[in-house]
Amino acid sequence: MLKRKQALKLPAMNYKIIDQQADLEAFCEHLQTCPWIALDTEFVRTDTYFSILSLIQVQTHDGQAAIIDPIAIEDLTALWSIITHPNICKVFHSARQDIEVLYQVSGQMPVSIYDTQIACLFLHHGDLAGLARVVKAELNVTLEKDQTRTNWQQRPLTEKQLEYAINDVRYLAPLYEKLQTELTDAQQAALKEDFQALLNEDLYKIDIKAAGKKIKAAKKLPRKNKAVAYKLAEWREQFAIDHNKPKRWVMSDEVLVSIAKRPPKTPEALYKVPHIKASSVKNYGAEWVALIDEVFESPDSWPNPITPSAPPSPQEEVLISIGFAFIQQIAIDYNVNPNNIANKTDLLKTIQSDSFRLTGWRALLLGKPFTRFLENQVVLSCDQGKLVQKTFTPNTP
Repeated sequence: MLKRKQALKLPAMNYKIIDQQADLEAFCEHLQTCPWIALDTEFVRTDTYFSILSLIQVQTHDGQAAIIDPIAIEDLTALWSIITHPNICKVFHSARQDIEVLYQVSGQMPVSIYDTQIACLFLHHGDLAGLARVVKAELNVTLEKDQTRTNWQQRPLTEKQLEYAINDVRYLAPLYEKLQTELTDAQQAALKEDFQALLNEDLYKIDIKAAGKKIKAAKKLPRKNKAVAYKLAEWREQFAIDHNKPKRWVMSDEVLVSIAKRPPKTPEALYKVPHIKASSVKNYGAEWVALIDEVFESPDSWPNPITPSAPPSPQEEVLISIGFAFIQQIAIDYNVNPNNIANKTDLLKTIQSDSFRLTGWRALLLGKPFTRFLENQVVLSCDQGKLVQKTFTPNTP
């Protein structure tokens, strides 16, 4: 049921800078009384493995705004108690990176979140719309983006930097209020599943053993070569963590996969790998070759071959084609990349299994309608050149 629209309150233009412990604790005491807060972070990750938290911006439900300086304040315990408070909803736009940096710094997962980027899909902005674009469309406010690549570690920050930072929550708050009035109960319920999925701690834990699985090109290699790629990826991940340096500085994915495809027997042979850094070969080449030798000596540890799934039957292919028609229509209606909705495997599992289901907004827009179609509860029709679903009404004699 669509909720009644309300007049939106434009945010106030004042905010406070919090760079003292006592001020942070007093502000967090007020936050304890808030049903929700808009939250954003600024961080730097140009020459480090871990993101460096530089600012935390907050706008409360009652219009109080603040920029918290985590560089100046050593103890952020009061703020972590807010971020992990189950009764205070934390509103982000594109929450995953903010959650990641907050988790890395605090060691604690946020609790109770709302991601306006995902929610704005239901306002037909797609699932990856930036805040500036959405604010312009929904609030008719143009956000300056000239500080996107600024150095947030510098002190003091300029007035332009501070204004840019606070704007991200200053207009996030009324955007959240608008979403609360315009989305249906079914849409909000679907979003809860998406938000809960973002709070899966496994998304943010560092798993060195799984480093190689993140390299797409490595997945297509034969077992032995894949084992080499995985071993080198583990070494690279551990090195990057130990030295707090970006992984690509020592070895790019391209170089790693090239080594795995044609494993060298000597450090000198590494110099022939395209785009490899001579300094890296000099410093770590012998170590890499030793790791490759270890892989060759332990074939039992190589990744198991992937057992191919049984291909769809001809009749299932027909139903999959209809599923893709659903996807294409959703993509047009909601400005979503069809690849972000579902793939052929998802459709086949939906056709074959009663237990498999899509979740969140994908379930609401595709999973449930497609399942109802398969169960003969809806039929597809063309209405003014558009694919639509209609409830199936059997003919009665």
